Amino acid sequence: MNRNWQLLLISTLLLATTTISFAQVPWPEKAKNLKVLPANTSTAQLRQTMFAFSNALGVNCIHCHVAGEFNDWSTYDFAADDKPTKRIARIMFKMVDYINNEAMSEVSEIRERSVDVSCMTCHRGNTTPKSLQQTLAEVIEAEGVRAGIREYRRLKERYQHGMAFDFSEAPLNLLGYQLMGEGKLDEAIEIFKLNVEEYPNNFNPYDSLAEAFMENGQHRLAVIYYSKSLALNPENTNALQMLEQLEGEQK
Repeated sequence: MNRNWQLLLISTLLLATTTISFAQVPWPEKAKNLKVLPANTSTAQLRQTMFAFSNALGVNCIHCHVAGEFNDWSTYDFAADDKPTKRIARIMFKMVDYINNEAMSEVSEIRERSVDVSCMTCHRGNTTPKSLQQTLAEVIEAEGVRAGIREYRRLKERYQHGMAFDFSEAPLNLLGYQLMGEGKLDEAIEIFKLNVEEYPNNFNPYDSLAEAFMENGQHRLAVIYYSKSLALNPENTNALQMLEQLEGEQK
């Protein structure tokens, strides 16, 4: 478990700006009901571990622990196992320990390198470790593309300065092609439009939007957006080839 202690401490130091006041927590002299952490876990190690969990998942103590009132420490029962989230946390800790101490040793290419995972590797401050593409795809499937766009704006406003989601052009581009592959051209076009709006100076969002218009039989719009993509990047050979093809079809 020593390797995991190091990883948890690193996560703590990287995100020391947490809004949770751990100094106020009545840390016990000896931890109770430890089922995954070592029996001899010290108060300092327990504090580091809980601090790292909280930061990695973007949650507070009440996420896993039973309490009557969040700000009233006297109502907390830290030893209780009532909440499913505590059971899940224990399973995840075992998974991380297995990856670092067993699975990694079987990958010969990285045996000599320092390659480790921690809660932060996947969660990045988000309770559910899903990518932006997956998150938006689920919203679009359930509520439609307009809802997906609203969710994108909400997530960006909340998380754009953190690590929870990748707000580069890539996730929206991948989502657009995912929708195209599912035969949802109208939805794909709206996502590509959003990407153009978000990244008006990047050539690739225009190229992708043009491809969707072309696939949808809207060749005039395809020409417009391939031309914009080519203007931003004269070395975009795909746009050049598509424009030549479209012009040939119009003759």
